[in-house]
Order: sequence, then structure tokens, then C-alpha cells
Amino acid sequence: MAFPSLLRRFAVASVVAVATLAGSLAIPHDPYIRWQDMRSEAWARLGWIYERIHFDETPIDIAFIGTSHTMNGVDGAAVRAALAAASGACRYVTNFAFPSYGRNMHWLIARELLENRKVGTLVLEVFENESRKAHPFFSTVAEVSDVLQAPLLINLNYFSDIAQLPARQVMLGLKTLMPERFGLHRRFDPAHYDGEDVDNTRQVQVGGVALTPPRDRVLPPERLERAAERARAAKNGNMLGSHLQALEYRYPRHYLDRILALAAERGVAVKFLYLPSYAYVGSQPRDPSLYAGHGEMLSTGTLLADTGLWYDPDHLNAQGAALLSTQLGKLLAGAAGDAAPAGQSIPCSRSLPDVMASRTH
Repeated sequence: MAFPSLLRRFAVASVVAVATLAGSLAIPHDPYIRWQDMRSEAWARLGWIYERIHFDETPIDIAFIGTSHTMNGVDGAAVRAALAAASGACRYVTNFAFPSYGRNMHWLIARELLENRKVGTLVLEVFENESRKAHPFFSTVAEVSDVLQAPLLINLNYFSDIAQLPARQVMLGLKTLMPERFGLHRRFDPAHYDGEDVDNTRQVQVGGVALTPPRDRVLPPERLERAAERARAAKNGNMLGSHLQALEYRYPRHYLDRILALAAERGVAVKFLYLPSYAYVGSQPRDPSLYAGHGEMLSTGTLLADTGLWYDPDHLNAQGAALLSTQLGKLLAGAAGDAAPAGQSIPCSRSLPDVMASRTH
């Protein structure tokens, strides 16, 4: 009969399709290629993050991880200088923040960092409430297992992330074979390295190329206040109701808990930096209990309430970043003597990092 024959052909085709998809997930590739592969605007910072962790032997005593709030708001060199002035301690500060919300991306960066380097203190950005969003580029840099094992509830990107994996794996395998054809680096090249820390507070740049005008604009106070009012009016901290809060915020909490657990396992001190949009300055995070007992909350006091320090409603301008960085250095100075530097002893006066050009990845 025709129907059983058609059914058998469909079953065979389904098995072949599934086997092909499964096989594509096993295609090997170089993780350095994967971290380089996002090359759009400031998101191209992922390649530098991998290089800083794996190929630059400069110590990482204090590491910042967060969103563009931290990327544009914290100048690692200024934090280091203020810390040294306040305590006399030399601590190497690196800003690993990356644009867009998503604790899943923070987990990938933190894991890469903590599993491969000795770190003294990890500073995690905190905003008014944990973002329920998954990072839009999680599936670009995650391991296959990260995507497959991501929490399903409530993760609106779960199936779309999985759907992208087969094509991603095929392309990464191809790019590993011929990276130069795709504008990628087969091996680390110090000549194309951005250095031990990248300052995006004055001008956002990647690979020495400026992506924004100088960030010295001061947003008019009336525009800033109107934007803050709109943001507060539109805010819904409990879309599912307070009784389902644990479910609603399960996704970001899953990754935050993993970061904190890995830091504890590696003996890394954790501190939190409350760095929200202008609409929520001067207040505490919506649920401070998430962070209690895991590390100090670095308070900016009334600093961020100054309307002259904002580039837009979500980001500080260069002046604001300079003041914030100085204050952070002073706050971190209090704990500077609690632990020895994470890396080997290298003079603080050194202006350029000793790059491990021959180190393989």
C-alpha cells in the first residue's frame, strides 16, 4: 500500500535529518575563532576578552563584569590609580563588561576568566532588578552544551538559540580551517591586540577604531527627567505577580548563582556595583536579598544623581565615568590589603603588558 511506503520514507528521512543535525553539533572548532566571530560594533569586544584572558600574562587582580553601563562607566586605569593613591597598593584592574543585558553572557565571561586565570576580586554589575532577558548573542559564544542545557523556564530564546546551532557549528568548523578567508586570526597577534585594559568611557572603540563620537555630551536635565519618568511609569517588576516572582526571575538567578558558586570555589572575592539607569539612582536594587551574604554592595551614594554626569538615560558621560572610577578606586582600596595580588609580581609602573605571543590557545 502507498501509505505505509510513504510513512517509511518519512521515517527514514526524519532519522537522516536528526542524525545530520546531531552530527553538525559535533563539528570541532577553535574556541578562539568562536570568541572572535562576533565582529559587529562594540560586540566585537568578545575577541579581546578571550585574548586578555588567554594570551596576556598581566595579572587580573580586579575584574569588572557587566553591561554597557559598566563598559562605558568604569575606566580600569582610573580605578587602579585611585586605588593606588588611597592605599599604596598596586592592583591590575580589567573591565570585561559587554553590551546588552543577559546574566547568561556574564556567566560565560566569568567562567572563561575564573577557570583560566587567578583573580583577586570580581565586581558584578547590578541594576534595578535582574533582567529577565537572555543575552542576544549567547548562542554565538556559548559551548553547545551551554545552549542545550540552558534553563527552559522562563527563557524566550531557548528554541531560537538551539535552532542556530547547526549552521553556527558548520561555519565555525569552516572558519577554523581557513580563518584568514573570513578576516579572523588563526593565532594571537600582539600587533592587533588592544592592550591589558580598554577604556570605553571617553569613546567606544574596538581594535583602535572609534565607534562613537567623544562621550563628553551632557544630556539636558529636562530630557533626562522626562526619560526617567517614562521609564518608571513603564516599569513592571512582577509581570507574573509577586507570588510567581521566583519563577519569573529563575533564569537570571540560575546564572548569577553559578557565577557566585564558581567564584567561591576558586577563592575569588565578589563585590557588587549598583549601576542602574538614571531613573533608579539613589535607591537599592529591587531585591537586595539576592546579593546579601555574597559580597559587599559598592555604593555610589549621591554621585549618580548629578544630571551633568549622564550621556543618555542609561549611560554616564566621560565626566561621570571619571568621577565614578575614582570613587570605585577609593572604595576598593579598603580591601586592597586583604589578599595578595592574583598574578605574579610585575611592577605597577609598567606601561605596556608583557604579552605571551608564543603561548598557544
